[in-house]
Order: sequence, then C-alpha cells, then structure tokens
Amino acid sequence: MKILRVIGAFFVKIGRWIANTAWVQPLLIVGGIFGIIFSIPYIKKAIEDAQVDNTDYKYLYYSERSLSLTEGGRLDTLLGYLENFEGEGVKEKIKKEYGTQFMLAFVQKECPNCKECVEGFQWFAKNNTSANKFKLYTVLVDKTGTVNGKTDYLAKYIVKNHQSLFDDLAAAYGDNTQNYPLYINKPSVVEEMQGKIKQFTEWTLQDGEGIETPTIFTIDVDKEAEWACNGVTEIVFNYTTLIKSGEDSNDVNKGIVLRDMWTYYNDFNPDKEHQN
Repeated sequence: MKILRVIGAFFVKIGRWIANTAWVQPLLIVGGIFGIIFSIPYIKKAIEDAQVDNTDYKYLYYSERSLSLTEGGRLDTLLGYLENFEGEGVKEKIKKEYGTQFMLAFVQKECPNCKECVEGFQWFAKNNTSANKFKLYTVLVDKTGTVNGKTDYLAKYIVKNHQSLFDDLAAAYGDNTQNYPLYINKPSVVEEMQGKIKQFTEWTLQDGEGIETPTIFTIDVDKEAEWACNGVTEIVFNYTTLIKSGEDSNDVNKGIVLRDMWTYYNDFNPDKEHQN
C-alpha cells in the first residue's frame, strides 16, 4: 500500500506541474493533434479489416459446409451417385451420407450474390418447419490445387469428370419448358434459366473457374422420375433475384424464397398454373 501511495503522489505532482506550467499545455495539445493525425491510417486499416472479416465470415459459412474437392472425395462421390442415380443401392447410399433432401450450392469468395444468399440460408435453417431438416452442401469453385502437375481449379476438375451428369441436366431441362425443374412457374424466368442450364456443357471449357456462381441445386432423392433428372428437382441461379418486386431484399424474404423452393410451394408448386 505504501508503494501505491508513493506512485500516486508522483502522478499527482506531475499533474500539478502540468497545470501550473503554461508552456507545457500547448505542447500537449499539439502532440495530441499529431497523435490523432498519425493514427488515422491505423484507424482506417482497422475499419477495412472489420469489413474483410465480415466478408470472410460469409465465406466461412460456405467453407464450413464445403465438400472435399480431391479425387475420390465427397464432391466426386456425390456427383458419381447422381450420375448413376438409378444404379443398385445408389439412392440408399445418398440418403445415408447426405440425406433424403438437400441443397448443393456452387459459390466463390469474390461473388457479391453469393454473399447476399447467406442471410437467406441462415434464416431458413433456423425457421424451417418442414419434415425434412434443411441441409446445405457447398462447392468452393475458387479453391485451387495441383492437378496433373499444374495449378488449377479443383471443382472444375471434379465437374469435368462427371460431365455426363451435367449433359443430362442440360438435355432434360434446357429445352422443354414442361420438363423444366421446379424453378418457378413464370415463362420469362424459365426462358432465361434454360439458356443458363444449356451452358452446363461449357462449365469446364471456359477459362478461369468456368462455373457460374451462385448456382444452387435442390436434390430430392425420393421424388418420382418425372419430377427430377438424376435426383435434381430444381436448378437456381442466384435465387435472390426471385424476391417479388417491391419487397426488401432482407434475410426474411430471401429465406422465404428458400422455404418455397424446399417445400415446392407458391411459385415453385409444380401444380400451379403458369403465370407471366
């Protein structure tokens, strides 16, 4: 306690000396101003780091749900299952490893629309009341690695190994509106999406990633053949664009679109009459 009193007395004397010494006070004020000026770059960097952290948080949401991109890994296995969907015991294997119903999203870090989708996924996962628990698996198309001795996008490599699956989807859903997956019963939207689905055959032929993001599949193993091609019931490109005109693009409205996709409700109802 005696030491603390001595230390306290010392600082009290310093304070009195500053208060009673006129020339010191302007120096302290000027020093404080320069201190603030010199701190601005560090403050700016802290703000920028906080923004990066927010971006990384959204990417982390996807990376935590990502399928491994190695040969023989989970994405390779899943696409192989879907490619041979009617094979013996395949559906049971999918259900055991991935679930009866789930979504598969192709995303990347430098993709504003991918980031916009995160809040919708989070809201729906929290508020899903359907019989099937919501499950999301992701493919990080911007992840690179060594392929055949050179650096390449791993997802592009795996997708190329299962090109026949994407050819089947393009053939089934790229031309006939009536056979289109339960995207949305609006002809204008269907026409646009059909064009994008036809591009599946070009996914691995383009430079760079070669895969459009975000692309989201709804996979429902128990749906009848007329509902799904290889178990894929819906193919959606940036579902946030489906939010009805006039509605705020917030997490609730994004989540509601996902809910409708998941439960085949409203515009995703296959029995609903087409509307413009």
